[in-house]
Amino acid sequence: MTRKDKIAFIKSSKRKTHVYNDLARYTEEQLNDVIREIVHGLVRESEIIANAYINGYR
Repeated sequence: MTRKDKIAFIKSSKRKTHVYNDLARYTEEQLNDVIREIVHGLVRESEIIANAYINGYR
């Protein structure tokens, strides 16, 4: 992923609005950390939704 791709992904996630103005200043490692945090959040949300769905049909 290019730096431009990483910044576009973070902005499209709409989850880290407080960093949008500072993304150009972030190092590659910091961008990777923000992306990792976003992806972990998406996984957690998916697990919660899946569990709620499964438990709703028991």
